[in-house]
Amino acid sequence: MRRLPAALVLALCLAVPARAADPAVPKAATPAGAEPASTAAAEPAPGAEWRETITGMEFRWIPTGCFVMGAPEDEPGREDDEGPQHTVCLSGFWMGATEVTGGQWRAVLGDDPSLIKNDDQYPVDMISWDMAQNYVRELNARTGGGFRLPTEAEWEYACRAGTTTAYSFGPEITKEQAAFDKPFRLAAEPIAPKKRRGSRRKAIRRQPRTWPNMHTTLAASYPANAFGLHDMHGNLWEWCQDEYDAEAYRKTAKENPVVRGDGESRVMRGGSWVTKADALRSANRSHAWPDMATAFYGLRLVRDARPAEPLPETEKP
Repeated sequence: MRRLPAALVLALCLAVPARAADPAVPKAATPAGAEPASTAAAEPAPGAEWRETITGMEFRWIPTGCFVMGAPEDEPGREDDEGPQHTVCLSGFWMGATEVTGGQWRAVLGDDPSLIKNDDQYPVDMISWDMAQNYVRELNARTGGGFRLPTEAEWEYACRAGTTTAYSFGPEITKEQAAFDKPFRLAAEPIAPKKRRGSRRKAIRRQPRTWPNMHTTLAASYPANAFGLHDMHGNLWEWCQDEYDAEAYRKTAKENPVVRGDGESRVMRGGSWVTKADALRSANRSHAWPDMATAFYGLRLVRDARPAEPLPETEKP
């Protein structure tokens, strides 16, 4: 489990006062009118595309299936909470092809809270788990429902896309495949020098400076995995629905597992633009307080195969 240095967290955190309740995670089902998800023929093809019309968010179909979750004991960088490895089976679902962008966030809530200001095609940052839940609620209210954060198991399954290596691209990852390990510096505070007694000179204030590489990367800049998902490794940490539990793999269900509760931290996956390569591994787990937001935190949505209420005809996958 990777935690950010305390100095960075204090410098970049934004506390969100209101705590969101932990909404139920609906069990994924098949698309409306299709056969049960137990038959592959009833599902779209893996990686099939669908676009949500209000935000323009693109989704890819993640097929029903089973996989081995967690990291083997000999995987470089493995942490204790990444084991034991265990088999998990999931119902199919739709997952965002990219992290939610500033433009997609603004289309629903009207503003962009990002600290790293780029254009609308960059992922929105400074997002807490609580803020993500608020975004989901508003999007569901406007579309008919079915959107939510992925469970931790769904996230790893989608990230691996059928692979068993440390990364979906193989045993190693390069900077041609993901945004990570970038240098940066926090903005310097303007400082007014002390004036000598009797001096009439005005104090000179230094201009704030930022490191030029303090930025995320344009959504979908890097190659997609086998399911058509971009930036599952790096760019921004992505919130999951689950409460964090270091011992979760020893006690969760085999089918559609999710750790529910009001614990002090929530799971994040994928690493960010400043983390080392080890944190980008498919099995790596991190966590943070649900009201914590930094320039390293973002989100990616999933949509159940069949929402509680059908979407308008033009928005059905």
